Amino acid sequence: MDEKAVAQGFFERLEVGDVEGAMALTTPDGEFQAVALGVKGTIGGEGQELLEELRRALPDVTLQVTRLFAGHEGTAVAEVFVDGTQADDLFGIVNQEKHVDVKTVWLLHVTDGRIDGIRAYWCQNQLYRRLGVKRLDRVTITA
Repeated sequence: MDEKAVAQGFFERLEVGDVEGAMALTTPDGEFQAVALGVKGTIGGEGQELLEELRRALPDVTLQVTRLFAGHEGTAVAEVFVDGTQADDLFGIVNQEKHVDVKTVWLLHVTDGRIDGIRAYWCQNQLYRRLGVKRLDRVTITA
């Protein structure tokens, strides 16, 4: 499969809540980076943890791929609209049952039909605003 088809399969599996199925299309020791959070690691480690946290914290999440194209040298570029309602803490942000709708961009590097690199981008300030964070120096609210 080409990089565009692999990326499409990855997001289709995530859309239905099948994180394990999406991970089956990856190389677990491949590089993962969530730029807005400053998270770097492996796809099978930090990448899988982030995707599982997203599904847990936003159980009704939809991941609508609005644009998908093949980039340079095995890279697929996906614009993904993330939409859902917070039901648990997300990335250290206390649950206030707020609605989230954020545009994201994912660069997926594909080698031999498997994703071996993921880099995800979104506006963290937009996510904070959607989740009702009022102070950026203290993103968790404590009683």
